[in-house]
Amino acid sequence: MNKLIKAIVSAAVLSLLSMQASAGVIFSFIETGGNVEMQTSGSLNTENLVETSSFGVWSGIGIETNAAPQSDIMGDTINSPTDIGFGFSDGTDLSPWIGDLFTLSRFGLIRTGTTSFTTYVRPNGVRTPGISMVESDIVNGFWTPDVSWLSVGSTFADFGLIEGDYTITDIQTGEFISIIVGDPNVEVNSPATLALMGLALFGLGFVRKRAQ
Repeated sequence: MNKLIKAIVSAAVLSLLSMQASAGVIFSFIETGGNVEMQTSGSLNTENLVETSSFGVWSGIGIETNAAPQSDIMGDTINSPTDIGFGFSDGTDLSPWIGDLFTLSRFGLIRTGTTSFTTYVRPNGVRTPGISMVESDIVNGFWTPDVSWLSVGSTFADFGLIEGDYTITDIQTGEFISIIVGDPNVEVNSPATLALMGLALFGLGFVRKRAQ
């Protein structure tokens, strides 16, 4: 049994070491103190996404609703226009951002931060879920946004926001981008990585217990 557990642990550790680190970014909308805030967290491993055409200059800070088949979108390019874009692998479910992610358009928010972004790309002139950014903000393949927004005296209803988790996860790599409405306590982790880590820790604990 010990040999079996050790073999499983070894396989899990090797998988963790060999897999290209996947990660994710969360855009979290919260309603607090009579205001609506949007905060960013996490990092994207851009090497786990598909490079494509970026959008460029966003028309303002905020969100915009679009009719299907185009994506509902959000963006902030006040500091500088985006010059590189990344989409998802073929077969990825893009439906969380299509249709009623946002039911209203809203601009002119108070913002802080330095990074620019839009949550879509235009590979064929059609607004498609993805992420556009400034290439110089990518460090060792990772993009880490630092933007936050504030709308004073607002509610989710004013933004046409419905509470929920709107996540797109790349079908090939597990890289994800989440728009979370109403839940600020979401940790950015790769499900596959967490599963392997849990398996490795369980195996190590079992082996240690048998040794004792």
